[in-house]
Amino acid sequence: MTGLRLFCRGLIITALGLLPWACRPGMLAQVGGAEVVPQAPEVIPNWRDLERDILVEQDRVRQNPASYIPLLEARLASMDGQGRITDGCGPNCRIITQEGQAAVREAIAALARQPAVPPLQPSAVVAQAAQAHAQDQAEGRVGHRGSDGSDPGQRLIRAGVPYTRAGENIAYGSRTGQQVVLDLIVDDGVPDRGHRTAIFSSAWSHTGAGCGPHRGYGNVCVIKYARISQQLQVINQGTVPLQSLQVAGRHILAAPLPPGQSRQITLEAGQCQASVRVDLGQGYLPLDLPNLNLCGASLTLTATHGLTVSY
Repeated sequence: MTGLRLFCRGLIITALGLLPWACRPGMLAQVGGAEVVPQAPEVIPNWRDLERDILVEQDRVRQNPASYIPLLEARLASMDGQGRITDGCGPNCRIITQEGQAAVREAIAALARQPAVPPLQPSAVVAQAAQAHAQDQAEGRVGHRGSDGSDPGQRLIRAGVPYTRAGENIAYGSRTGQQVVLDLIVDDGVPDRGHRTAIFSSAWSHTGAGCGPHRGYGNVCVIKYARISQQLQVINQGTVPLQSLQVAGRHILAAPLPPGQSRQITLEAGQCQASVRVDLGQGYLPLDLPNLNLCGASLTLTATHGLTVSY
């Protein structure tokens, strides 16, 4: 949407439980002196590019918070004394903010003292959960509650994400990755700045974004965050040693795993969702399994020499 922006708070820092979601209206547009909801803009042609750009910009500001200060200063310079942005949503259409210049000044001050935090690992399965919620809102829904009643944590579980902490930000109408991140950092109209907190939280290890068309606001972008355990538990309940276990083409067992034993393995970046090859030797054919979610999982060789993955 050009003008009216509605952002939904989204921060969970908890183990599998608390989901404090709420929605508040953000900026309004004004045309010719009257507040209006403008018509939805043209559809963004490549949603995957927008999703990628959001993650790039998010990591940029996490690693160098001050890099966004010039962008905020430019926004501040575009505002009049009442916090309105002339032509901010098109010709003869100005944006009316709730907090005006004060929110932008506060964001500048916050970034000036914000320490750098590590980048987040992109996750295809986390992005899958984000994309599912964006698609669910295409007909005009808003907020963190799915049309089936699901909450953000449940959507991660459905996608097979073994999270211990999770969060979700939603932006409506912002058409570039930089605009999405900038608007969430300013967090106009959200007293606790929950979106900004989520962006800079050190609680997450992985992230993913999902964007799509939205009947009311033109487009919607969902950003999901998760802390995913890097541990994989390997259990041998079979009758022969597990000779070799390859994840994403790399051997992860330092030595064969005898029957009746288990081993805890710390996976590396890129191994959370990967192909697996199991080699028992002794005349057994290798077992190849593509695209498994492994971080936080237990991989068990069964008594009949099958393979199960549980979370």
